[in-house]
Amino acid sequence: MNEFKPLPDLPAPITSVGFVGWLRNNLFSNSLNTITTVVIAYLLFSGIVNLADWLVIDANWSGTTQADCTKSGACWVFVSAWMQPFIYGSYPTDSLWRINCALILLIIVIASPYYLPKNLRSKIGVPFFLIYPFFCAAFLDGRMFGLEFVSTDYWGGFSLNILLAAASIIIAFPLSFLWALGRRSDMPFIRSVSVILIEFFRGVPVLALFFMGSVMLPLFFPEGTNVDKLIRVWIVLILFMSGYMAEVFRGGFQAIAQGQYEAADSLGLSYWQKTLQIILPQVIKVSMPNILATFIMLFKNTTFLLIIGIFEMLNTVQSALSNSNWLGGYAAEGYLFVGFVFWCCCFGMSMISNNIERKLDTSHKN
Repeated sequence: MNEFKPLPDLPAPITSVGFVGWLRNNLFSNSLNTITTVVIAYLLFSGIVNLADWLVIDANWSGTTQADCTKSGACWVFVSAWMQPFIYGSYPTDSLWRINCALILLIIVIASPYYLPKNLRSKIGVPFFLIYPFFCAAFLDGRMFGLEFVSTDYWGGFSLNILLAAASIIIAFPLSFLWALGRRSDMPFIRSVSVILIEFFRGVPVLALFFMGSVMLPLFFPEGTNVDKLIRVWIVLILFMSGYMAEVFRGGFQAIAQGQYEAADSLGLSYWQKTLQIILPQVIKVSMPNILATFIMLFKNTTFLLIIGIFEMLNTVQSALSNSNWLGGYAAEGYLFVGFVFWCCCFGMSMISNNIERKLDTSHKN
């Protein structure tokens, strides 16, 4: 009698598993889905082909004037011809190295926590971080360092967006933390002041704040005092950012278990030791996604400065479009360039945030 030997299992039909199976089940499961899939695929393919043709294939890449835009595609000559004003504004050409140094220094400030030893981060990294905005402003101004004076009227372009946003974020970060602590305080006066400040700067539109800073703020200074418009805008951005960040920190405080506070108290730590060494790192870890979202919001809100006549990147693009030598209608190219540059920066900020979250992760997940 022959022994029964089962045959090996047959593989599943290729039409029901894998990528082919997914396509069949989700996109071609019946006649209506098949027709819809084909129509959408055709429209997407046609749109992508036409867009690629306009953006790259038939685009104008070389030249210096409008006359060089002879093809039917995008005129990237417009962007290349105006690249320096788009990035640096009207800052003197022979002093552009100062802006480049300021931007490189900003990269060093951001990267320093990754490379400094842990025992030096609070002693060197944090003071360096807080001093940077004031050093950068003085360096670009020039007078304090014996360099040629450059008025803020000539500061502009994308470098101004970056530096102004970075300076506002750096100063607003500790200020918003203090506001959040004040809102949680047991002292009625401090709590009331913190609540008023937070709710005011969160509730008033940023454009209204810019107009108030540009028009109304000088009324509160002594007669004859002239405060630079860019400084007034910087103050507004700091306060606006602080209002939003304070609520982010407050949410982080509420997410920390009460046992953490009790454990710190049992160790005999002072209020500031407990807050800065035990609670703050956990608050930052919990609040990191919201912190990043607030940073990105402020960075994009710097484009609103065009309303009060500050020549940041978007305002510079609009000025270039109205130039008599470039009246051929290149708004699409200009705005696409602005959108792409801002998207790259925001995506980079997102990657940095994800990296920080991984470093702060203590869940020990595989």
